[in-house]
Amino acid sequence: MTQQTRTGDDPLDAVTPAPTEDRFGHVEEKGVEYLPESERDSRPRNMFAVFFGGNLAFSVIVFGWLPITFGLSWIQAVTASAVGITLGTLLIAPMSLMGPRTGTNNTVSSGAHFGVTGRLVGSALTLLFALAYAAIAVWTSGDALVAASHRLFGTPVNNGVLAVGYGIIAAEIVVVALFGHGTVVALQKFVLPVVGVLLLLGIVAFGDKFDPGATGGGEYLLGGFWQTWGLCVVIAFGGPLSYAPTLGDYSRRISRTRFGDRSVVIATMAGIFFGLFLTAAFGSFTASTFTTMSESYVADLVAESPAWYVLPIVLIALAGGLGQGVLNVYASGLDLEALIPKLKRVQTTLITSALAVALLYIGVFLVDAVDSITAMTLVLNGVAAPWVAINVAGFLVARRGEYDPADLQVFNQGRRGGRYWFTGGWNLRAIIPWLVGSLFGILAVDTSLYSGPLANLGHGIDVSLVGSALIAGVGYLVALRLWPERVAPVESSPSSA
Repeated sequence: MTQQTRTGDDPLDAVTPAPTEDRFGHVEEKGVEYLPESERDSRPRNMFAVFFGGNLAFSVIVFGWLPITFGLSWIQAVTASAVGITLGTLLIAPMSLMGPRTGTNNTVSSGAHFGVTGRLVGSALTLLFALAYAAIAVWTSGDALVAASHRLFGTPVNNGVLAVGYGIIAAEIVVVALFGHGTVVALQKFVLPVVGVLLLLGIVAFGDKFDPGATGGGEYLLGGFWQTWGLCVVIAFGGPLSYAPTLGDYSRRISRTRFGDRSVVIATMAGIFFGLFLTAAFGSFTASTFTTMSESYVADLVAESPAWYVLPIVLIALAGGLGQGVLNVYASGLDLEALIPKLKRVQTTLITSALAVALLYIGVFLVDAVDSITAMTLVLNGVAAPWVAINVAGFLVARRGEYDPADLQVFNQGRRGGRYWFTGGWNLRAIIPWLVGSLFGILAVDTSLYSGPLANLGHGIDVSLVGSALIAGVGYLVALRLWPERVAPVESSPSSA
């Protein structure tokens, strides 16, 4: 007989199974279903560890390398990163509070604004972000292994060897992601100090080559400084933006009765900002010392580092790549489960892992890697920024931080109705502004792989992200004012009839 416990005032907390263990080495049983207070055993400092440690990877460092390849100097690259990451972190901060209020991840929580079926928009976006960044994590770490092996042992560098390197990184990521939350958190607490020290050693390794007053490495990518610097700000903005849907994966396990909102927001913002900014600054720092630039940052890093730093590069690839990759593969598994509730988290994680590896091979072997990263970031920003803007406006204005966790689970439980049912499960007040904002974002993007018809709207400065977010956020609030929401009664699921 299953032991039952009573917790809290929420109907979903009234009768819940006894808490299950969520620690290192135990396979997490929970997916996107409601997590009662009795099972919320995490704390704000875990948010800091996850998002700081998870960013200490080559897949994040390359976003500091990109501005140097675009022609910016180190100081120009660092300022662009600082501005973009700061603005992005401020925008997504309120979304760290959705998980503790709803007991589920942010994509399911977004059903309060998009409708219980309309939240599939968020699930699909999160899946795309997670797969793309997981592929970058495997690519950069795999390249580091192959380049280091070539320098140390003279092994060849070809597609076959690269495929093996990618396979090693992918395998370690998948294994940890399958275990779930407790193992992921424990891993990031290990990655943070270990990789942090290794990156500090990198400052020593490349310090004698560094010139803070040096100018950029070539012509500006977009023909002028401000246009290129603005592009780098937009790319940096995409870092925090990519985490907006996944914040609830971890904050849902934080008890509202034990921890206040301020501690959750501060820990989350600190982890994301310092994790992204310090690694980007490291990427710009090392790249500015390179005598030549190839299409692989880590290959150049290995080639130009002193011999004693090659082994630390390998360790960063193994530990850092694992930390970043797991963050994304774990998120992708949860969000595919949100799209297909009949599957278990472990099953969906295996599926998304295969998709991420396939995406990696397409991006590396069939398309130029640098162009792929730039285009992917800008296009995803253009469709994700409107979604984030609507959720933030919904949290602060429409819902004022108050949610009904039971009604958010209507879709997962096969029911209909509730305060978030709206029109057949879709809230057109949010869906339409998101579509309009996303359309603008896609039409205004300008990359080497794709240029929209509105790309010159800002006279060379990328306005796709800001414009798409403003259109969606303002449009949603106007729609709420002109078209007030109504609550529909909840129908019972067939099994409970």
